[in-house]
Amino acid sequence: MSETGEPEVNFSIYIYKVLKQVHPGTGITSEAKAQVNSLLNVVAEAISSKAAFICHKDKKKTLSSRMVQAAVRLVLPGELAKHAVSEGTKAVTKFITSEAGGRGRPITQQARAGLWFPPARAERFLRNAHCTGREYNGGLRGAIGSGSPVYLAAVLEYLSAEISELAGNCARDQRRTRITSRCLYIAMQNDYELTDLVKRVEWQVYGGGVLPNVHAALLPERR
Repeated sequence: MSETGEPEVNFSIYIYKVLKQVHPGTGITSEAKAQVNSLLNVVAEAISSKAAFICHKDKKKTLSSRMVQAAVRLVLPGELAKHAVSEGTKAVTKFITSEAGGRGRPITQQARAGLWFPPARAERFLRNAHCTGREYNGGLRGAIGSGSPVYLAAVLEYLSAEISELAGNCARDQRRTRITSRCLYIAMQNDYELTDLVKRVEWQVYGGGVLPNVHAALLPERR
């Protein structure tokens, strides 16, 4: 369950597909995959909440991709935000400029945007934050712009790829064929911005142990 009490959105199959793009020869345990899925859910909720707040303050009925972009800059730190914004903008541009397809050849949103992560699942977070149980502009329920879920899906996919790359490198260094919770923990603790992100959204890796450390008194003396 998420922090809002809603069931978590399952991105497991897409996390695995992104991992295979980054590290083709590396697998991931079900526990580690569940933890990455949990983090993506928490981040998506935080971004959606910020975007809905921005939309409300601007007194707009429709939550646009620009509001999601502003929320990404608020939630994600430093270079993570910079690259996430770039990926989100590229996905929305490709989505808008691509053909929707005719009756005989329907094209999915993720195919139009060139994504693995489906915008339809990302849209649930935006609707929970902006539409469900909330009213704007004199009783009119909030609406979601067509590019908003595409933008959020692109950001989640980028984060999944970033985590998969670092954790995959850690698994390789430990001569493992699969990413474990331990690999996730070490990878995140050794990356300043991912550490900052999990602190911002108040999330942590479970079962990752602690960082390896040898007390200075136990090290051999230098001559």
